[in-house]
Amino acid sequence: EFQLKQPEDYFYLNQHNLKIEDGEDLKHDFERLKQAMEMVGFLPATKKQIFSVLSAILYLGNVTYKKRATGRDEGLEVGPPEVLDTLSQLLKVKREILVEVLTKRKTVTANDKLILPYSLSEAITARDSMAKSLYSALFDWIVLRINHALLNKKDMEESVSCLSIGVLDIFGFEDFERNSFEQFCINYANEQLQYYFNQHIFKLEQEEYQSEGISWHNIDYTDNVGCIHLISKKPTGLFYLLDEESNFPHATSQTLLAKFKQQHEDNRYFLGTPVMEPAFIIQHFAGKVKYQIKDFREKNMDYMRPDIVALLRGSDSSYVRELIGMDPVAVFRWAVLRAAIRAMAVLREAGRLRAERAEKAAAGMGSPGTHGPPAELQRGTSTPSEKLY
Repeated sequence: EFQLKQPEDYFYLNQHNLKIEDGEDLKHDFERLKQAMEMVGFLPATKKQIFSVLSAILYLGNVTYKKRATGRDEGLEVGPPEVLDTLSQLLKVKREILVEVLTKRKTVTANDKLILPYSLSEAITARDSMAKSLYSALFDWIVLRINHALLNKKDMEESVSCLSIGVLDIFGFEDFERNSFEQFCINYANEQLQYYFNQHIFKLEQEEYQSEGISWHNIDYTDNVGCIHLISKKPTGLFYLLDEESNFPHATSQTLLAKFKQQHEDNRYFLGTPVMEPAFIIQHFAGKVKYQIKDFREKNMDYMRPDIVALLRGSDSSYVRELIGMDPVAVFRWAVLRAAIRAMAVLREAGRLRAERAEKAAAGMGSPGTHGPPAELQRGTSTPSEKLY
């Protein structure tokens, strides 16, 4: 049904010596997963939709490109045909539009709309970004649905007014031989956690002790707010400078590094490196880390282009459309509205049936064997359901 291949046949699964040692354990885990999905209210049709999207994500990794060997037409050939056919079926999108968004990008200028072919590296990035974005949207949708299910099960635990599930991912501080954009983001997350810790464990607690007159020796701690501002304060934080350079068509890693150095040469948390070295150093709360500037721009760019979003929003699958267009608040409000509409429909139907019964009873009043009208009719038509009807 999901046109699955063997695990070793998927490019995305086969990056680091994939080994599946105990198939029986995996079967058991999969059965437990399906049971868990049922427990939070995923209907069989919903489970199929989730697995179908996961299968499509795996197939996206098997999309391959090659440069056209002949002819004046620039651009790439995309394949294999059977992978494109399967993707089209799983995502319920038109094959020809799928091929177009995987090989070309549309750009709007002041006067015109341009369709430009991807380079090989751009096409691979666009393909992988599409897979990542689908997986991320699926993850968010599942968490939202589980939270929604738990909201409706308050009676499971009377002491808790509202049950909820979330995901907290606490990184370790990273400093490797080569540090890139991933380490930069991870270490920024650590700076924020450290700041939170400082505020709540030291600053606010000590202020409370002082206000209550408790005898207390203040503990000195390193305030890291300066490092956080270096990275994320508008308008010259490193993240904002990176976004600027990511949008300039002729920018390079070198121009990005030059902009970092120019803006922050006097910042004590930002340290330069020898002139020719394509790197910079940040003085984090946990120590100095040297970051290689290579690929910062490329890794920061959002390649989930409007063309790809439009393709998925045009899917014949309402589930895929919901994933891509999902705003959690809007989805929640729509669920409430849908429940209200259903409740109204049920009430209307109940009123209609009651009115029918009343009419039949009234029609039978004059027939032999009746002993007067039923109690409801004697009371008139003032009952709530009849009014609603």
